[in-house]
Amino acid sequence: MNKKVLIIENYPLVREVLVEFFKLCNYQCEINTSSLKSYYDYNFIVADYTSIKQLNLVETIMEILPHKPVIITVAAGAIEEKHLREKAKIIPKPFSFDDFKKFLNCDDEGFHKERQQNSLTH
Repeated sequence: MNKKVLIIENYPLVREVLVEFFKLCNYQCEINTSSLKSYYDYNFIVADYTSIKQLNLVETIMEILPHKPVIITVAAGAIEEKHLREKAKIIPKPFSFDDFKKFLNCDDEGFHKERQQNSLTH
């Protein structure tokens, strides 16, 4: 099975670094800076909060969350949508690749279980 990640990030340098990291972890990467297409093709999505706000993708991301894990990279305290904060995996900037490594040790099902448990305790 191919492991695939969709990266939504407007900054080219950050995109390149994320792609190289995920390639080292044996993921195929696709970059999208304008929209979300067929998110079912991916194991998970990494999205910069500023990018999804600029592209008006917040509602789409919220619709994806029950079906796919989403990691949102964000400056501290920048996420306005409470539901998004509670359901997505939030990695603050500047991020460390250890944050992503912890996520990659979980399979998709494990990530969803962890997310559900966290939402029950909030």
